[in-house]
Amino acid sequence: MRITNNFLQRETLAEIQRNLREVNTAYAQAASGLRVTKPSDDPTAAGSILQTDGKLRALAQYRRNVGAARSRLEIEEGILDQLTDLISRAREIAVGQTSATANTETRAIAREEVDRLLETVVQLGNTRFEGTYIFGGDYLDTPPFAADGSTDPARPPSGSRRVEISAGQIARTNHDGQEIFVDTGVIQALRDLSAALAADDPAAIGDAGSDLTVSLDRVQSLLGDVGARMVQLDVAESNIEALETNLRTFRSDLSEVEFEEAVTKLVNRQTALQAAFAATSRILQTTLTDYL
Repeated sequence: MRITNNFLQRETLAEIQRNLREVNTAYAQAASGLRVTKPSDDPTAAGSILQTDGKLRALAQYRRNVGAARSRLEIEEGILDQLTDLISRAREIAVGQTSATANTETRAIAREEVDRLLETVVQLGNTRFEGTYIFGGDYLDTPPFAADGSTDPARPPSGSRRVEISAGQIARTNHDGQEIFVDTGVIQALRDLSAALAADDPAAIGDAGSDLTVSLDRVQSLLGDVGARMVQLDVAESNIEALETNLRTFRSDLSEVEFEEAVTKLVNRQTALQAAFAATSRILQTTLTDYL
């Protein structure tokens, strides 16, 4: 193979170009702290980074879903606590108005309080959250309960709201109005108590008080279920945090470079470039007269 000066020049210039590219890459890594800034730097690592980024975005959505579900459950928990107090007060009224000291006048006064309790229960049933009726079920745009506590058969307050809190794990965000205010019997029991007080009927008042006891037990059961769901969200959030930490560590190992390693590589590349410059200078100055 014939080696000419032009060939040597091309080869040495190509080597300089390669060293310049490596110096530039080493400088970029040292300045940014990143080993992979574009797919061509490391196609395999870049693919893994993209997959990891997708998983991190999914975890971020799961975290938002958990937060939204927790907010709804906290609101429901507070409402169930208030409902417990209202039912307890209604039971006290029922017990008091079946005693020997009660009369028509006291029962009329008691009825007014029971009616106010019923109004408050209906208001709780029509609670709004983020612009929607939280207990509306599938119909979140209209109040689920009328002023007297009745519901529209064409738009019943039933239907679950669910969110995904991890891959393949679905959680209900709250109970609907049917479960809390109708199935527990609280609205009907308050209506019955009001009617019994208006009728001055001690036996009916006692029956309504017994129904309120049943309603209270059912509300307490719902409270327990809310607590269990909150625990489920706590576990899911802990798992999200742990997985997110692992994924971020994995991504960091793929994409980032240690500062000391980057600086060492930069110094080595600069040294190689300087050596290439020196060698090239000597080669390009060599002519036939140097041998004569």
